Amino acid sequence: MYRFLLYHDKDAAYASEIRTLTDLLEKINSKWGVDYRLVEVENLSSSQVERLKAEIRNTMPQLRGKIVSSRGNVLPLSKSKNPNLTNTPILLLYHNESPINVFPHLLGTTYFDIESALESIAKNGPRAHLAARGLLENPIQKILADDSPTLEDGMKFTDVDVEVESGVIDILLQDAENKFVVVEIETRTREAAVAQVCRLAASYCSTNKVSPDDVRKVIVCQQYDENVVKACEGANVELYKVDMRRVI
Repeated sequence: MYRFLLYHDKDAAYASEIRTLTDLLEKINSKWGVDYRLVEVENLSSSQVERLKAEIRNTMPQLRGKIVSSRGNVLPLSKSKNPNLTNTPILLLYHNESPINVFPHLLGTTYFDIESALESIAKNGPRAHLAARGLLENPIQKILADDSPTLEDGMKFTDVDVEVESGVIDILLQDAENKFVVVEIETRTREAAVAQVCRLAASYCSTNKVSPDDVRKVIVCQQYDENVVKACEGANVELYKVDMRRVI
């Protein structure tokens, strides 16, 4: 079961945009049966503001990327890590009462605004939208975290959802030679994912003062486009495909 909460300030400069967002929410409700509610910031108690902050942070990092405003990007949390409702409405998407995504957000170098997200969900439905954005990738992430040698003998788990300057590393491993392994998990890999894992690896090296020679770049996916193999070869990215095979 999905639902939306749209938080906004009726006196903010963006107030005229709320009608458009409400129309899209109504369209989604009519077509896909997703409930929604608008919440005005002036009606929030201090405890509700704290809860909003917690729920924004509890959304899935691999879906929402960066959520703290910086370098001209208006995001749900201000630089002081408080709800940025003076500058932007905040849309939370829930599944079974758990917050799973928030808009706007910055995933890699791509900015996802509220209106575009709602237009996509209105067209495809929340389930298809989340599948395309990676919700179905969680089981692969958990398998690799719980049993890292599944990928390669000697592989060790380090961390999941590692935030770096260019986005979020799905899972960070370390191989038998103690090289770090930056893993991007995709349901269907397209050429853009190759560039993304390269950016993530470069950011990890820069942030942690690690030599690029000590970092491997890996994509794990269920399917991949034809041009991905050549892109991986050119960028020194390892590509793994998840297969189901009958045993008996």
